[in-house]
Amino acid sequence: MISVRTMFWVVLALALCPAVPVRAGGYSLGAAVDAVLRRSPGVAGAGYRVQEAEAALRQVQMKRLPSLALESSFTRSDNPVYAFGTLLDQKAFTAADFSLNSLNNPSLQSNFRNYFEVGVPLFTGFELQSHERLGRLGRDAASSGAELAGQAARYAATEAFLQVVLQRELGRTLAERIAASESEIESARQLKARGLVLGSDFFAAQATLGGLRAWQSKAAAGLAGAKSRLATLLGEPARSLDAQGGLAYQACPADSEADWLDQALGRRPELRQSAIQEDMAGVWRRREGYSLLPTVEAFGAMETDTRDFNGNPWNKMFGVKARLPLGDPGYPARRDRAQAALEASRAETQGAREGVSIEVGQVYQNYRGACESLPIAKDMVEKAEESLRLFRPLYREGRQSIMEVLRAEEGMAKAQAAFLEGLYGVRAGKARLLLAAGSLDGQAVKDLEKGLGAAR
Repeated sequence: MISVRTMFWVVLALALCPAVPVRAGGYSLGAAVDAVLRRSPGVAGAGYRVQEAEAALRQVQMKRLPSLALESSFTRSDNPVYAFGTLLDQKAFTAADFSLNSLNNPSLQSNFRNYFEVGVPLFTGFELQSHERLGRLGRDAASSGAELAGQAARYAATEAFLQVVLQRELGRTLAERIAASESEIESARQLKARGLVLGSDFFAAQATLGGLRAWQSKAAAGLAGAKSRLATLLGEPARSLDAQGGLAYQACPADSEADWLDQALGRRPELRQSAIQEDMAGVWRRREGYSLLPTVEAFGAMETDTRDFNGNPWNKMFGVKARLPLGDPGYPARRDRAQAALEASRAETQGAREGVSIEVGQVYQNYRGACESLPIAKDMVEKAEESLRLFRPLYREGRQSIMEVLRAEEGMAKAQAAFLEGLYGVRAGKARLLLAAGSLDGQAVKDLEKGLGAAR
């Protein structure tokens, strides 16, 4: 018998433990994509890259502020110049220190020196401006990388989700065809026992049924694999995973390759990154051109020198200092290197644009091919249904063999499978086209979800 104390601790543990969400009917496409985005290592890593770039930009901007430096040292020497200067700095010089013996043979002198300096950059040869510009471009490049990671994660989740739906519907279709075929085989078995069905036809029909069962096993393995892939992305057990919705027929919209290409050239994160890299190379090229300019800094310093800390006299210094590099032998090489990097970035940007154009063209043609083949596949299903509808009564009337009926069932299964593959191809192709165009955002996922019908 459970004690009251035990019951108390059980109830408390249940109240404190986070509830595990239970999704009746499985994930919707939008919910699956959102869950994948929340746990995607690629998305998380890209987000941290953005934070890193923002911190680097703040670091550069902080260099405009005054710099502070504190220096402390202890020295001890009987060097005449050192001893003379130290006594002056400590403001401990006396008339006796002017004697020739003291000047030529001073005793050991100790000095504690503390130095505090403030520097304010007045002109850095445009170095700070260049680094700040590079920091802003780096932040923009990291943001584009985060967008790219998000779209890639959305596509991976969408494609895995659609595969689960496809394999599940294919398995159900095959189960229906196998159930109908088994019913026909059973009736043929009874007729065969009465000598009304040829044995060769009966065994050929059984072989066809065996092929359907083997196909069903393959489809079951495909469903398990698709669920495993989606479960990995979601971070959940595959055995309790399911996907809502079905592959409903829907006409493809009329759009042109040029429209998708224009969209891709304007929105692809990779192209933005490539353009940003070109801008960064341009900034660096200008920076190298300015590297021979002088730098100017205002400074103020306070220094105290003491022997034993009984007195701490302060010395003050203020001024402006400039530094002008003369005869820098590495300047021509640095300038040529920066120019070559700029030309390489320009070529890479052009190459990226050409690559995107080729990719969009290939993806668009695959998508249009799936769209154009879908009505044909739909017509095949209708004809296969009509063929099966005609064969069944003829078989029951003894005018067709059981083998022809099973062939019609097999043809029906193949037509339905081809139609499901076509429906999957259209939706997966649309998701891939959106990714190629750089437009696979949250709204695009919602639109794809609307195109999924109810599961059968």
